[in-house]
Amino acid sequence: MKKFVRIDELLEKEYGKKPYSQGPDPLTELILTVLSQNTSDINRNRAFKSLKEHFPTWEDVLNTSPAKLSSAISIGGLAKIKSWRIIKLLKSIQKSHGRLDLDFLHNWPDKKVKDYLLGIDGIGPKTAACVLVFSLGRNVMPVDTHVYRVSKRLGIIPGNTTAEAAHDFFIRFDGTVSLYQFHLNIIEHGRKICQARKPRCNECSLKRLCRYYKNTGNTRSNTN
Repeated sequence: MKKFVRIDELLEKEYGKKPYSQGPDPLTELILTVLSQNTSDINRNRAFKSLKEHFPTWEDVLNTSPAKLSSAISIGGLAKIKSWRIIKLLKSIQKSHGRLDLDFLHNWPDKKVKDYLLGIDGIGPKTAACVLVFSLGRNVMPVDTHVYRVSKRLGIIPGNTTAEAAHDFFIRFDGTVSLYQFHLNIIEHGRKICQARKPRCNECSLKRLCRYYKNTGNTRSNTN
């Protein structure tokens, strides 16, 4: 626990404090997270903007064809898969709730929100966690490729932990640090320093706390 807190402090010193900023409503966040899969934030935002220009309401999206939706979001990549996924999740929400919004999630505890979202076909732990933290303001950790890679290298999570299991692992740090801030800062660290192929270990402010740095003989190894 002390190591985790210290890492958070060093990341904050390196990349700045990240006060919580309220994101969009839960359904919008859910769609944005689907659109973000396997693409950049820029292309995700462009895909979402195009989606809303073509289909101003979620009812419009639900009532269109996958082919038309795919065309509208094509800039985000994997458009056919994402269009089917979006239409299916809207159908599921409509069926279970009677209307196309997820604002009722604000009043639910974390586990109930998570279970509900995971019950929607195509929604995994990372997407559910994104809704919880960015839209609902809950202290949970979405585990993307950067968070997973850097956390394993640092020794925060055991090396044999899967990405899905890591979401539950981070729950133990609730009440210790802002996982919202930790998430944003560790992603930045993963992009700038702890890169997948060539981690810049000698430039890393966390190296004295890093299991990977110690185990590779304090060298800039290219292995994960």
